[in-house]
Amino acid sequence: MSEKNILNTKQNALLKPKEVMMKKTLLILPLILASFGEASANGGIAEIVQRLRCRDIRTLRSNLTENVYVKKCHDNTHTITTAPGSRSAVNGPCGPTVGSVMLAGYCGRVFNPFDAQELGYFEDITPGTRPGTMRNSLNRLFRENSSACPAGDWTVYDTDNGYDFLNLSINRMRTQSSRYTKAPFVALVRARGLSLHYFPIVNIYFVNSARPSTETLKPGNPISAAEREEILENFEQTRRVERSSERPRVSERMASNQPSRVTSRNIGRCRVAVNDYSYQKIYTCSNFLSMMRAANNIFGLSAVYDDYTYIAFRNR
Repeated sequence: MSEKNILNTKQNALLKPKEVMMKKTLLILPLILASFGEASANGGIAEIVQRLRCRDIRTLRSNLTENVYVKKCHDNTHTITTAPGSRSAVNGPCGPTVGSVMLAGYCGRVFNPFDAQELGYFEDITPGTRPGTMRNSLNRLFRENSSACPAGDWTVYDTDNGYDFLNLSINRMRTQSSRYTKAPFVALVRARGLSLHYFPIVNIYFVNSARPSTETLKPGNPISAAEREEILENFEQTRRVERSSERPRVSERMASNQPSRVTSRNIGRCRVAVNDYSYQKIYTCSNFLSMMRAANNIFGLSAVYDDYTYIAFRNR
């Protein structure tokens, strides 16, 4: 089973790139990367196995929008945290934030997601970021940073089989080169209500326990523009700075023997790790598949994509 390029199988305006006039060149900051030596099927985005704190390593200061903060998780992958809320009424920062993690994972560089949005990256005429727009922006960033990034292309894929998605992803993450232990990629999931969300997947692996203890995160209250401005005034001084990265609890550590495939017999031990703003979140594979399926149940997306839609990098 090979990965299916959606551009070769379905024609739809949602996947056409949008030409954007850039206001100025996006500033890409080099990252000094350390060595890499070191559920329920219907649970939804709030039901996690564990939420792990990641340590602060750098502030990305901005003269264009606002400062954001680079964090490193226990597995030496990166994430970007921002002040609560969004600068835009229609577009959250998840698209460019995930893009920054991809640039760190493959190129050793990172950028400010809000600056990227302000300059037209990861933006189109629709609310949010379409998968085609995510692909186009990642390809543009890799071309603009070709001296640091590997040669290749980001492509939108889809499949109607969850086991195929997991197994193709496990194989690609293990065999493809990146600056992380596993080659990261992007998945489209359903958030709360009618909201969609992008996750950077940094690992798919197995643990010894087939019966995880899960917790349900409480949704935060919506923040108005005025409330966000008030938070921003003192956010730099009041935010909690993490000095260390949290590791998974013992029962959720990677098993010493990692199966090569996900099957109906071992899916209970399968986990997906994603870096989401301040944290690395661990989901059961079953729950993660349900979030991906649910993403295509709204806005007529099932007419465009199969159940599981993702954006992955392939070396040339």
